[in-house]
Amino acid sequence: MSYLTQALIDFETAARLKLHDGYAWHQLVWSAFPQRDGAPRDFLTRLDRRERDRDFRLLILSPRPPQCPDAWPTDRPDAWQTREIVPAFFAHRRYRFQLRANPTRRDSATRKRLPLRTDDELRAWLDRKAASGGFAVDAETLRIMQEGREWFRIEKRGTSGFHHAVEFDGMLTVTDRAEFAVALARGIGSAKAFGFGLLALAPVADETQ
Repeated sequence: MSYLTQALIDFETAARLKLHDGYAWHQLVWSAFPQRDGAPRDFLTRLDRRERDRDFRLLILSPRPPQCPDAWPTDRPDAWQTREIVPAFFAHRRYRFQLRANPTRRDSATRKRLPLRTDDELRAWLDRKAASGGFAVDAETLRIMQEGREWFRIEKRGTSGFHHAVEFDGMLTVTDRAEFAVALARGIGSAKAFGFGLLALAPVADETQ
């Protein structure tokens, strides 16, 4: 069983709550799952900055419904909405997808993760993730948008760094339903605690199996 939550917050309120980077958003989402200190993260998030509406849209995919944090403003009817994803949603063969990811490779000498930058590297990375995740990407529909570096700071550790954000958009075909379900729940790629890896899906009409 899975739940999808959409939460909206205006730019000014987000600034007042000091939601300045991926780790701050990560901490806020953790507060929506109380009494889980020490438990492993079992949710995925995606954050979109919507300039036209002057707000952020936060998506949370989780195996249990989150609770709206006390700090979250609820003065608008669409501020925090959660719905269960019914099993029939996963019965389709083809989906349009969006994926915000942090594609990297590990340097053989330093063992550090380095960002992938060329379209060929990014396409090959996504194809590898798809092959192990029970789906195939339609190469003709795939669009790749490199969004650049995103800074983060973990105050309690005194560490900071950058992630390289890339948006993938296109069509996919499910090749192994069991592996696909696991990929959806686990997310795609690294830095999932910082808002990367959630595979957002919209079924293609009249294509089920």
